[in-house]
Parts: sequence; structure tokens; C-alpha cells
Amino acid sequence: MKISVAKIQTWCNDNVSPVAWQRVVLKVLPELKGQSYELSDLLNPSQDLSLDDSSLELFGKAIFELYQTEMTPEFVFA
Repeated sequence: MKISVAKIQTWCNDNVSPVAWQRVVLKVLPELKGQSYELSDLLNPSQDLSLDDSSLELFGKAIFELYQTEMTPEFVFA
């Protein structure tokens, strides 16, 4: 299943803080090394940029580690 990066960014901005997304991206970027994700693409994602299941899991883990909260599946998967 592919999930839109822009949806996750919106969720972070709305439910955590306006700067949460930048921190999350910087935390997961080293683990995404070797994949086709670039820093600039993740910081300002287009609507068609999506994550696979393993990358989504990395983002979810980073959000939890940084903010002790979890993404709501209803929002992310809607």
C-alpha cells in the first residue's frame, strides 16, 4: 500500500506542530539512504510522492519517538 507523504505532512502540521515535519524528516532521512527520497522532496512533498509500507513504518516510529504520539490511521489511510 502506498501512502501520500503530503498527507503525513499535513497530519504532523495539524496534530503535532508546524515544525514537526522537518524534525521527522531529518530523523528518518539517514534510514532512507539508498532509496529515491531526497531531502527537498520530503520537506515539500508533491501530492504524488508516496511511501511504501516499510518507509511508512519508519515515519511512524520517528513520530512516536519524537512526540510520543501516533498517526491516526483514519487520516493517513483515508
